[in-house]
Amino acid sequence: MIQLLSWILIGSLAMLLSLRSFRWGLILYLVIALIFPAQWFGEFSLRFELVYLLWLIFVFFMHKSISGFTFIWHPVLSKYGLFIVVVILSTMFALIGHLSEVSLTQLLAPFYGILRPLLVMFLFLNAPVDEKFTSSLLWAFVWLSIPIALLSFGQTLGVGIAQEITLAGYTSPWRTPVFFYIEEHGHILRSAGVFESPIYNAIFSLIVLITAGILLARNRYSLYRQILLYISFSIALLAGITTISSTFILGLVITSALFLTFFWSRYIRRFYHIAFAVICMVGILFFIAMPQLVEIPAFSGSFNYQVDRILSGSVLESRYDPSSGIFATTYQAITERSIMGWGLTKVEGAFIGDSIYIVTLYRGGIVGLASWLFLLMLILKHSWRFRKNPGVFGDICWLVFLFTLLLSATGVAAPSFFIPRLQEWYWALVGISLNPNLREI
Repeated sequence: MIQLLSWILIGSLAMLLSLRSFRWGLILYLVIALIFPAQWFGEFSLRFELVYLLWLIFVFFMHKSISGFTFIWHPVLSKYGLFIVVVILSTMFALIGHLSEVSLTQLLAPFYGILRPLLVMFLFLNAPVDEKFTSSLLWAFVWLSIPIALLSFGQTLGVGIAQEITLAGYTSPWRTPVFFYIEEHGHILRSAGVFESPIYNAIFSLIVLITAGILLARNRYSLYRQILLYISFSIALLAGITTISSTFILGLVITSALFLTFFWSRYIRRFYHIAFAVICMVGILFFIAMPQLVEIPAFSGSFNYQVDRILSGSVLESRYDPSSGIFATTYQAITERSIMGWGLTKVEGAFIGDSIYIVTLYRGGIVGLASWLFLLMLILKHSWRFRKNPGVFGDICWLVFLFTLLLSATGVAAPSFFIPRLQEWYWALVGISLNPNLREI
Protein backbone atom coordinates (compact mmCIF):
# COMPACT_ATOMS: atom_id res chain seq x y z
CA MET A 1 0.00 0.00 0.00
CA ILE A 2 2.85 2.42 0.85
CA GLN A 3 4.52 1.70 -2.47
CA LEU A 4 1.25 2.31 -4.33
CA LEU A 5 0.67 5.61 -2.51
CA SER A 6 4.24 6.69 -3.29
CA TRP A 7 3.69 5.71 -6.91
CA ILE A 8 0.53 7.84 -7.10
CA LEU A 9 2.13 10.81 -5.30
CA ILE A 10 5.25 10.89 -7.45
CA GLY A 11 3.17 10.37 -10.56
CA SER A 12 0.89 13.26 -9.70
CA LEU A 13 3.83 15.57 -9.00
CA ALA A 14 5.45 14.56 -12.29
CA MET A 15 2.28 15.41 -14.21
CA LEU A 16 2.00 18.78 -12.49
CA LEU A 17 5.65 19.53 -13.23
CA SER A 18 5.15 18.83 -16.93
CA LEU A 19 2.33 21.41 -16.97
CA ARG A 20 4.61 24.01 -15.43
CA SER A 21 7.72 23.14 -17.48
CA PHE A 22 7.34 20.78 -20.43
CA ARG A 23 11.11 20.44 -20.88
CA TRP A 24 11.67 19.37 -17.29
CA GLY A 25 8.76 17.00 -17.69
CA LEU A 26 10.70 15.35 -20.52
CA ILE A 27 13.82 15.01 -18.36
CA LEU A 28 11.74 13.56 -15.54
CA TYR A 29 10.22 11.08 -17.99
CA LEU A 30 13.66 9.68 -18.80
CA VAL A 31 14.70 9.60 -15.15
CA ILE A 32 11.50 7.78 -14.19
CA ALA A 33 11.89 5.35 -17.08
CA LEU A 34 15.38 4.40 -15.89
CA ILE A 35 14.95 4.02 -12.13
CA PHE A 36 11.27 4.14 -11.13
CA PRO A 37 10.00 0.73 -9.90
CA ALA A 38 7.03 -0.89 -11.60
CA GLN A 39 3.80 -1.20 -9.66
CA TRP A 40 2.34 -4.71 -9.55
CA PHE A 41 -1.36 -5.46 -9.24
CA GLY A 42 -1.40 -9.23 -8.87
CA GLU A 43 -0.01 -10.56 -12.15
CA PHE A 44 -0.47 -7.21 -13.91
CA SER A 45 2.26 -4.58 -13.82
CA LEU A 46 2.01 -0.89 -14.58
CA ARG A 47 5.13 1.13 -15.30
CA PHE A 48 4.59 4.83 -14.77
CA GLU A 49 6.65 5.92 -17.78
CA LEU A 50 4.17 4.11 -20.05
CA VAL A 51 1.35 6.27 -18.72
CA TYR A 52 3.48 9.39 -18.39
CA LEU A 53 4.47 9.29 -22.07
CA LEU A 54 0.82 9.42 -23.12
CA TRP A 55 0.32 12.31 -20.69
CA LEU A 56 3.26 14.19 -22.25
CA ILE A 57 1.79 13.65 -25.72
CA PHE A 58 -1.47 15.14 -24.44
CA VAL A 59 0.32 18.12 -22.87
CA PHE A 60 2.30 18.70 -26.08
CA PHE A 61 -0.79 18.86 -28.29
CA MET A 62 -2.60 20.93 -25.67
CA HIS A 63 0.18 23.52 -25.88
CA LYS A 64 0.14 23.34 -29.67
CA SER A 65 -3.61 23.92 -29.78
CA ILE A 66 -3.01 27.20 -27.92
CA SER A 67 0.19 28.45 -29.58
CA GLY A 68 -0.47 27.19 -33.10
CA PHE A 69 -0.84 23.64 -34.32
CA THR A 70 2.50 23.11 -36.04
CA PHE A 71 5.12 20.46 -35.46
CA ILE A 72 8.33 19.13 -37.00
CA TRP A 73 8.65 15.83 -38.82
CA HIS A 74 11.76 14.05 -40.09
CA PRO A 75 12.44 11.21 -42.58
CA VAL A 76 13.81 9.06 -39.72
CA LEU A 77 10.34 9.08 -38.15
CA SER A 78 8.84 8.17 -41.51
CA LYS A 79 11.17 5.19 -41.84
CA TYR A 80 10.30 4.03 -38.34
CA GLY A 81 6.64 4.48 -39.22
CA LEU A 82 7.22 2.27 -42.27
CA PHE A 83 8.61 -0.42 -39.98
CA ILE A 84 5.47 -0.19 -37.82
CA VAL A 85 3.26 -0.49 -40.92
CA VAL A 86 5.11 -3.64 -41.96
CA VAL A 87 4.56 -5.17 -38.51
CA ILE A 88 0.87 -4.23 -38.58
CA LEU A 89 0.39 -5.75 -42.03
CA SER A 90 2.24 -8.89 -40.95
CA THR A 91 -0.05 -9.12 -37.93
CA MET A 92 -3.16 -8.76 -40.10
CA PHE A 93 -1.99 -11.42 -42.55
CA ALA A 94 -1.12 -13.78 -39.68
CA LEU A 95 -4.56 -13.24 -38.14
CA ILE A 96 -6.49 -14.11 -41.30
CA GLY A 97 -8.48 -17.21 -40.50
CA HIS A 98 -7.43 -17.13 -36.84
CA LEU A 99 -9.36 -14.15 -35.47
CA SER A 100 -11.43 -16.38 -33.20
CA GLU A 101 -8.25 -17.76 -31.60
CA VAL A 102 -6.60 -14.42 -30.82
CA SER A 103 -7.82 -11.64 -28.54
CA LEU A 104 -7.15 -8.33 -30.24
CA THR A 105 -6.83 -6.63 -26.85
CA GLN A 106 -3.80 -8.81 -26.14
CA LEU A 107 -2.06 -7.20 -29.11
CA LEU A 108 -2.43 -3.67 -27.72
CA ALA A 109 0.50 -3.97 -25.28
CA PRO A 110 3.06 -5.19 -27.86
CA PHE A 111 1.74 -2.63 -30.36
CA TYR A 112 2.28 0.17 -27.84
CA GLY A 113 5.74 -1.29 -27.28
CA ILE A 114 6.79 -0.78 -30.91
CA LEU A 115 4.92 2.55 -31.15
CA ARG A 116 6.64 4.07 -28.12
CA PRO A 117 10.01 4.83 -29.81
CA LEU A 118 8.17 6.81 -32.49
CA LEU A 119 6.33 8.83 -29.84
CA VAL A 120 9.57 9.46 -27.91
CA MET A 121 11.41 10.62 -31.03
CA PHE A 122 8.48 12.87 -31.96
CA LEU A 123 8.42 14.55 -28.54
CA PHE A 124 12.16 15.21 -28.36
CA LEU A 125 12.29 16.28 -32.01
CA ASN A 126 9.65 18.93 -31.28
CA ALA A 127 10.76 19.90 -27.77
CA PRO A 128 12.12 23.44 -27.34
CA VAL A 129 15.57 22.12 -26.46
CA ASP A 130 18.67 24.21 -25.92
CA GLU A 131 22.24 23.65 -24.68
CA LYS A 132 21.22 23.85 -21.02
CA PHE A 133 18.39 21.34 -21.40
CA THR A 134 20.49 18.84 -23.35
CA SER A 135 23.46 19.19 -21.00
CA SER A 136 21.16 18.61 -18.00
CA LEU A 137 19.88 15.46 -19.69
CA LEU A 138 23.37 14.06 -20.24
CA TRP A 139 24.52 14.80 -16.71
CA ALA A 140 21.35 13.29 -15.26
CA PHE A 141 22.29 10.07 -17.07
CA VAL A 142 25.85 10.22 -15.73
CA TRP A 143 24.66 10.77 -12.17
CA LEU A 144 22.07 7.97 -12.36
CA SER A 145 24.66 5.51 -13.68
CA ILE A 146 26.55 5.67 -10.37
CA PRO A 147 23.81 4.33 -8.01
CA ILE A 148 22.84 1.73 -10.62
CA ALA A 149 26.47 0.53 -10.73
CA LEU A 150 26.60 0.46 -6.92
CA LEU A 151 23.38 -1.58 -6.88
CA SER A 152 25.03 -4.00 -9.31
CA PHE A 153 28.02 -4.41 -6.98
CA GLY A 154 25.71 -5.02 -4.05
CA GLN A 155 23.79 -7.67 -5.97
CA THR A 156 26.90 -9.67 -6.86
CA LEU A 157 28.40 -9.29 -3.38
CA GLY A 158 25.13 -10.35 -1.76
CA VAL A 159 24.61 -7.13 0.20
CA GLY A 160 21.27 -7.38 1.97
CA ILE A 161 19.96 -3.90 1.18
CA ALA A 162 20.81 -4.30 -2.52
CA GLN A 163 18.90 -7.57 -2.69
CA GLU A 164 15.92 -6.08 -0.85
CA ILE A 165 15.80 -3.10 -3.23
CA THR A 166 15.99 -5.41 -6.22
CA LEU A 167 13.23 -7.72 -5.02
CA ALA A 168 11.00 -4.82 -4.01
CA GLY A 169 11.24 -2.78 -7.18
CA TYR A 170 13.14 -4.43 -10.02
CA THR A 171 11.84 -7.96 -10.50
CA SER A 172 8.84 -9.49 -12.21
CA PRO A 173 7.37 -13.00 -12.53
CA TRP A 174 8.11 -12.95 -16.26
CA ARG A 175 11.89 -12.51 -15.99
CA THR A 176 13.52 -15.31 -14.06
CA PRO A 177 17.31 -14.62 -13.87
CA VAL A 178 17.14 -12.78 -10.53
CA PHE A 179 15.08 -15.51 -8.83
CA PHE A 180 17.23 -18.24 -10.37
CA TYR A 181 20.46 -16.82 -8.95
CA ILE A 182 18.92 -16.24 -5.54
CA GLU A 183 17.72 -19.85 -5.45
CA GLU A 184 20.99 -21.22 -6.80
CA HIS A 185 23.53 -19.07 -4.88
CA GLY A 186 21.58 -17.28 -2.18
CA HIS A 187 22.14 -13.90 -3.87
CA ILE A 188 22.09 -12.31 -7.31
CA LEU A 189 25.44 -13.62 -8.57
CA ARG A 190 25.23 -11.98 -12.02
CA SER A 191 24.18 -8.39 -11.42
CA ALA A 192 21.06 -7.23 -13.22
CA GLY A 193 21.02 -3.66 -11.87
CA VAL A 194 17.55 -2.23 -12.47
CA PHE A 195 17.04 -4.22 -15.68
CA GLU A 196 16.09 -7.71 -14.41
CA SER A 197 18.60 -9.26 -16.82
CA PRO A 198 22.43 -9.40 -16.61
CA ILE A 199 22.67 -8.97 -20.39
CA TYR A 200 20.60 -5.79 -20.30
CA ASN A 201 22.70 -4.48 -17.44
CA ALA A 202 25.85 -5.31 -19.41
CA ILE A 203 24.63 -3.26 -22.39
CA PHE A 204 23.72 -0.38 -20.07
CA SER A 205 27.26 -0.46 -18.62
CA LEU A 206 28.69 -0.27 -22.14
CA ILE A 207 26.43 2.71 -22.91
CA VAL A 208 27.74 4.46 -19.78
CA LEU A 209 31.33 3.80 -20.85
CA ILE A 210 30.67 5.37 -24.26
CA THR A 211 28.90 8.37 -22.72
CA ALA A 212 31.67 9.09 -20.23
CA GLY A 213 34.34 8.42 -22.86
CA ILE A 214 32.82 10.85 -25.38
CA LEU A 215 32.38 13.63 -22.84
CA LEU A 216 35.94 13.16 -21.56
CA ALA A 217 37.45 13.03 -25.05
CA ARG A 218 35.76 16.26 -26.16
CA ASN A 219 37.08 17.87 -22.95
CA ARG A 220 34.68 20.79 -22.56
CA TYR A 221 33.89 20.46 -18.86
CA SER A 222 35.21 21.63 -15.51
CA LEU A 223 37.59 19.60 -13.36
CA TYR A 224 34.72 18.68 -11.02
CA ARG A 225 32.68 17.22 -13.86
CA GLN A 226 35.69 15.44 -15.33
CA ILE A 227 36.24 13.72 -11.98
CA LEU A 228 32.57 12.70 -11.99
CA LEU A 229 33.00 11.24 -15.48
CA TYR A 230 36.08 9.27 -14.39
CA ILE A 231 34.14 7.87 -11.43
CA SER A 232 31.16 6.96 -13.64
CA PHE A 233 33.44 5.33 -16.23
CA SER A 234 35.40 3.33 -13.68
CA ILE A 235 32.52 1.91 -11.67
CA ALA A 236 30.53 1.21 -14.86
CA LEU A 237 33.48 -0.88 -16.05
CA LEU A 238 33.52 -2.90 -12.83
CA ALA A 239 29.72 -3.12 -12.77
CA GLY A 240 29.86 -4.56 -16.27
CA ILE A 241 32.27 -7.23 -15.02
CA THR A 242 29.82 -8.19 -12.25
CA THR A 243 27.25 -9.08 -14.92
CA ILE A 244 29.54 -12.02 -15.83
CA SER A 245 28.23 -11.62 -19.36
CA SER A 246 29.89 -12.55 -22.61
CA THR A 247 27.91 -9.65 -24.10
CA PHE A 248 29.84 -7.22 -21.89
CA ILE A 249 33.22 -8.80 -22.64
CA LEU A 250 32.67 -8.78 -26.40
CA GLY A 251 30.97 -5.38 -26.19
CA LEU A 252 33.99 -3.97 -24.37
CA VAL A 253 36.19 -5.07 -27.27
CA ILE A 254 33.76 -3.46 -29.73
CA THR A 255 33.61 -0.24 -27.68
CA SER A 256 37.40 -0.03 -27.55
CA ALA A 257 37.59 -0.60 -31.30
CA LEU A 258 35.05 2.18 -31.93
CA PHE A 259 37.02 4.68 -29.85
CA LEU A 260 40.32 3.72 -31.47
CA THR A 261 38.77 4.00 -34.93
CA PHE A 262 37.04 7.35 -34.55
CA PHE A 263 38.96 9.20 -31.81
CA TRP A 264 42.52 7.92 -31.52
CA SER A 265 44.13 10.10 -34.21
CA ARG A 266 42.11 13.18 -33.24
CA TYR A 267 42.47 13.00 -29.45
CA ILE A 268 45.65 10.95 -29.07
CA ARG A 269 47.19 13.06 -26.28
CA ARG A 270 43.86 13.30 -24.49
CA PHE A 271 43.47 9.54 -24.71
CA TYR A 272 46.73 8.95 -22.85
CA HIS A 273 45.50 11.17 -20.00
CA ILE A 274 42.09 9.46 -19.90
CA ALA A 275 43.63 5.98 -20.01
CA PHE A 276 46.03 6.77 -17.18
CA ALA A 277 43.32 8.28 -14.95
CA VAL A 278 40.88 5.43 -15.62
CA ILE A 279 43.52 2.75 -14.96
CA CYS A 280 44.35 4.39 -11.63
CA MET A 281 40.71 4.66 -10.54
CA VAL A 282 39.80 1.16 -11.73
CA GLY A 283 42.88 -0.18 -9.97
CA ILE A 284 41.82 1.42 -6.69
CA LEU A 285 38.23 0.21 -6.99
CA PHE A 286 39.34 -3.24 -8.09
CA PHE A 287 41.72 -3.45 -5.14
CA ILE A 288 38.81 -2.63 -2.82
CA ALA A 289 36.30 -4.97 -4.50
CA MET A 290 38.58 -7.90 -5.42
CA PRO A 291 38.96 -9.36 -1.91
CA GLN A 292 35.17 -9.52 -1.69
CA LEU A 293 34.72 -11.06 -5.13
CA VAL A 294 37.34 -13.80 -4.69
CA GLU A 295 35.42 -15.00 -1.66
CA ILE A 296 32.61 -15.98 -4.06
CA PRO A 297 33.85 -19.13 -5.85
CA ALA A 298 30.91 -19.11 -8.25
CA PHE A 299 31.88 -15.63 -9.48
CA SER A 300 35.38 -16.50 -10.70
CA GLY A 301 34.16 -19.83 -12.05
CA SER A 302 31.30 -18.23 -14.01
CA PHE A 303 33.53 -15.44 -15.33
CA ASN A 304 36.17 -17.91 -16.53
CA TYR A 305 33.41 -19.95 -18.14
CA GLN A 306 32.21 -16.94 -20.15
CA VAL A 307 35.75 -16.15 -21.28
CA ASP A 308 36.26 -19.76 -22.36
CA ARG A 309 33.01 -19.66 -24.34
CA ILE A 310 34.23 -16.59 -26.21
CA LEU A 311 37.70 -17.98 -26.92
CA SER A 312 36.31 -21.34 -28.05
CA GLY A 313 33.70 -19.72 -30.28
CA SER A 314 30.85 -21.59 -28.58
CA VAL A 315 29.26 -18.46 -27.12
CA LEU A 316 26.30 -18.53 -29.53
CA GLU A 317 25.76 -22.27 -29.83
CA SER A 318 23.39 -22.71 -26.90
CA ARG A 319 21.02 -20.10 -28.29
CA TYR A 320 21.39 -20.06 -32.04
CA ASP A 321 22.04 -23.66 -32.99
CA PRO A 322 19.26 -24.39 -35.55
CA SER A 323 18.60 -27.89 -34.20
CA SER A 324 19.12 -27.71 -30.44
CA GLY A 325 19.14 -23.99 -29.53
CA ILE A 326 16.20 -22.19 -27.93
CA PHE A 327 15.41 -20.57 -31.28
CA ALA A 328 14.80 -23.89 -33.09
CA THR A 329 11.01 -23.45 -33.10
CA THR A 330 11.39 -19.76 -33.90
CA TYR A 331 13.47 -20.55 -36.98
CA GLN A 332 10.77 -22.90 -38.18
CA ALA A 333 8.12 -20.21 -37.69
CA ILE A 334 10.26 -17.67 -39.59
CA THR A 335 10.72 -19.99 -42.56
CA GLU A 336 6.95 -20.49 -42.75
CA ARG A 337 6.41 -16.75 -43.19
CA SER A 338 9.80 -15.51 -44.33
CA ILE A 339 8.59 -12.55 -46.42
CA MET A 340 6.27 -10.73 -43.99
CA GLY A 341 6.60 -12.55 -40.66
CA TRP A 342 4.07 -13.15 -37.91
CA GLY A 343 3.70 -9.58 -36.68
CA LEU A 344 2.61 -9.30 -33.06
CA THR A 345 0.99 -12.73 -32.93
CA LYS A 346 2.58 -15.53 -30.93
CA VAL A 347 3.38 -18.92 -32.43
CA GLU A 348 3.24 -21.66 -29.81
CA GLY A 349 6.74 -22.68 -28.70
CA ALA A 350 8.48 -19.80 -30.51
CA PHE A 351 10.97 -17.83 -28.39
CA ILE A 352 11.43 -14.22 -29.48
CA GLY A 353 12.82 -12.62 -26.32
CA ASP A 354 16.46 -12.30 -27.45
CA SER A 355 18.25 -10.91 -30.50
CA ILE A 356 16.86 -7.85 -32.24
CA TYR A 357 17.44 -9.58 -35.58
CA ILE A 358 15.48 -12.72 -34.71
CA VAL A 359 12.68 -10.57 -33.26
CA THR A 360 12.58 -8.39 -36.39
CA LEU A 361 12.61 -11.39 -38.74
CA TYR A 362 9.86 -13.05 -36.74
CA ARG A 363 7.66 -9.94 -36.65
CA GLY A 364 8.28 -8.49 -40.10
CA GLY A 365 10.10 -11.14 -42.12
CA ILE A 366 12.62 -10.08 -44.75
CA VAL A 367 10.59 -6.95 -45.54
CA GLY A 368 10.58 -5.92 -41.88
CA LEU A 369 14.30 -6.58 -41.44
CA ALA A 370 15.09 -4.56 -44.58
CA SER A 371 13.01 -1.60 -43.35
CA TRP A 372 14.67 -1.83 -39.93
CA LEU A 373 18.21 -1.85 -41.36
CA PHE A 374 17.32 1.06 -43.63
CA LEU A 375 16.15 3.01 -40.57
CA LEU A 376 19.45 2.37 -38.77
CA MET A 377 21.45 3.43 -41.82
CA LEU A 378 19.50 6.69 -41.96
CA ILE A 379 20.18 7.37 -38.25
CA LEU A 380 23.88 6.64 -38.74
CA LYS A 381 24.05 8.88 -41.81
CA HIS A 382 22.39 11.81 -40.04
CA SER A 383 24.43 11.57 -36.82
CA TRP A 384 27.68 11.17 -38.78
CA ARG A 385 26.88 14.26 -40.86
CA PHE A 386 26.52 16.53 -37.81
CA ARG A 387 29.05 14.90 -35.46
CA LYS A 388 31.56 17.74 -35.87
CA ASN A 389 29.16 20.43 -34.70
CA PRO A 390 30.46 22.32 -31.67
CA GLY A 391 28.90 22.12 -28.25
CA VAL A 392 26.39 19.66 -26.88
CA PHE A 393 24.82 18.97 -30.27
CA GLY A 394 28.09 17.45 -31.48
CA ASP A 395 28.20 15.31 -28.32
CA ILE A 396 24.65 14.08 -28.97
CA CYS A 397 25.41 13.17 -32.60
CA TRP A 398 28.54 11.26 -31.59
CA LEU A 399 26.60 9.42 -28.88
CA VAL A 400 23.77 8.49 -31.27
CA PHE A 401 26.28 7.28 -33.87
CA LEU A 402 28.24 5.10 -31.43
CA PHE A 403 25.15 3.91 -29.55
CA THR A 404 23.60 2.76 -32.83
CA LEU A 405 26.71 0.80 -33.78
CA LEU A 406 27.00 -0.75 -30.31
CA LEU A 407 23.32 -1.69 -30.06
CA SER A 408 23.48 -3.16 -33.56
CA ALA A 409 26.38 -5.37 -32.48
CA THR A 410 24.95 -6.40 -29.10
CA GLY A 411 21.58 -6.94 -30.79
CA VAL A 412 22.81 -10.41 -31.71
CA ALA A 413 22.18 -11.43 -28.07
CA ALA A 414 19.50 -8.97 -26.95
CA PRO A 415 16.58 -6.86 -28.22
CA SER A 416 19.03 -4.00 -27.80
CA PHE A 417 16.99 -1.14 -29.25
CA PHE A 418 13.96 -2.18 -27.18
CA ILE A 419 15.51 -2.88 -23.79
CA PRO A 420 13.08 -1.75 -21.07
CA ARG A 421 14.29 1.39 -19.27
CA LEU A 422 17.22 1.93 -21.65
CA GLN A 423 15.31 2.30 -24.92
CA GLU A 424 13.70 5.56 -23.84
CA TRP A 425 17.12 7.20 -23.54
CA TYR A 426 18.34 5.99 -26.93
CA TRP A 427 15.27 7.10 -28.87
CA ALA A 428 15.17 10.41 -26.97
CA LEU A 429 18.76 11.13 -28.03
CA VAL A 430 17.87 10.23 -31.61
CA GLY A 431 15.00 12.71 -31.43
CA ILE A 432 17.29 15.43 -30.04
CA SER A 433 19.86 14.77 -32.79
CA LEU A 434 17.10 15.46 -35.32
CA ASN A 435 15.96 18.63 -33.53
CA PRO A 436 16.96 21.74 -35.54
CA ASN A 437 17.05 24.00 -32.45
CA LEU A 438 20.55 22.80 -31.49
CA ARG A 439 21.97 22.45 -34.97
CA GLU A 440 24.76 24.71 -36.17
CA ILE A 441 25.61 24.08 -39.80
